[in-house]
Amino acid sequence: MPSRALLESLYRAAVAAVDPERLVAEAIGRRGRAFWVRSLSAARSREFVFLPGRLVVLALGKSAVPMSRAAAQALSDRVDDALVVTPAGAPVDGLPPGWRVLEASHPEADDRSLSAGEAALALARSLEEEDLLLVLLSGGGSTLASAVPGDVPLRDKSRTVGLLLAAGAPTADVNVVRGALSRIKSGRLAAAAGKATVVTLVVSDLGDGGWHLVASGPTLGIPPTPSEALTVLDRYRLFPLVPPSVRTYLKFGNLPEITHPGANRWSVLLADVRTAMEGARRAAVAAGAEVRVIPELLVGEARAAARRLAVAGACAGNLVRRAGARHRRLVTVFGGETTVTVKGPGTGGRCRELALATAIRIAGVEGATALVAGTDGVDHTSDAAGAFVDSTTVERALARGLDPYGALDANDSGPFFSALGDAFQPGPTGASVGDLAFVLAPEDGDAGWIPAGEEWEIPLPSVS
Repeated sequence: MPSRALLESLYRAAVAAVDPERLVAEAIGRRGRAFWVRSLSAARSREFVFLPGRLVVLALGKSAVPMSRAAAQALSDRVDDALVVTPAGAPVDGLPPGWRVLEASHPEADDRSLSAGEAALALARSLEEEDLLLVLLSGGGSTLASAVPGDVPLRDKSRTVGLLLAAGAPTADVNVVRGALSRIKSGRLAAAAGKATVVTLVVSDLGDGGWHLVASGPTLGIPPTPSEALTVLDRYRLFPLVPPSVRTYLKFGNLPEITHPGANRWSVLLADVRTAMEGARRAAVAAGAEVRVIPELLVGEARAAARRLAVAGACAGNLVRRAGARHRRLVTVFGGETTVTVKGPGTGGRCRELALATAIRIAGVEGATALVAGTDGVDHTSDAAGAFVDSTTVERALARGLDPYGALDANDSGPFFSALGDAFQPGPTGASVGDLAFVLAPEDGDAGWIPAGEEWEIPLPSVS
């Protein structure tokens, strides 16, 4: 199988492993008027049964529509009300009549996001003690549903979040500031439901960052204090740069504290990036490749993380070699979510920035090939999910008059890969668990002659 075809097959297997529609279908169901939910991650799935008065569904995130389809199929007419908040332009087919669909903005919030946030809060406030709110949560919900304090315009909050992202702040830090400037995030949506039972099913895009923080944790998070948000802004030296309304609110304003009425709060993690990595591992084994899954997730600056991918690309041969054993290609599977400190005027996303930095590092390593892509099929902009790179990427780019080094410095990886024809464009997948990187090592390495009957372990060097 050609190298790129193999890597694309691993990507599609990984996405299939985190198919949100299938996961929700496996996790919930009904028996008469009773509603049950089961854990998918436990070795022996545990099942919990509820008998609510009204059963209301709220789906929020990039995977809202496929998760809602599964819930509608499983619960049918047991659902009394439903609200689906999805990115504008996403397919909304397959939902029953009567399920309200609100399209909102991603990756930047707008007035539609404010409308969606108020609608979600109103839905939660309509519940009585005997009712149940089923929340279907996935990545992207932070901007799809917004509810800012009255003293802070949405544009000012968006400006503040944009400064943090441009400074390379990780999602956990960004969510501290988002939560301090929100009436819906960090557990406040669940608080709006009062004494009603809240059950949250999560498809997480945060890796080891805490799946309770997906979509800024509207039902699972704990509200950060203004002082915590100020600490984050000071850490990145951004406090003097944020709009005056934000500075004033964080210093003098305050949202009401959440009261805990003793209601039931339940949550189930359906899948995360490690689920996708396991799906890719199985596909690689089935394809006859030697596969290594790296447990340490990709984090930090994208161009720094490229060193780890380059090391994997330079490690030729099987992890364990035996005399006379059939040669198998070595593929290394990474997952996680890097950040990009934006210093240039270009366009692209963290996956393509990571791919471009990797291409520069593996230039001349004959046979090394990599695919870096987001599981949602989008890398900041919707024109691509990521990119393919190999040992010839830099050489081919220079031959076409493209400057890979300048593109990296300008954070302009998007146009670079489009011009080179190496952008990876699977289209929106409906899944969102973070980013994946697959690195295929050269077919023939220089590991040297292995004496008969001996085994050699070839470890992947640890590179920070």
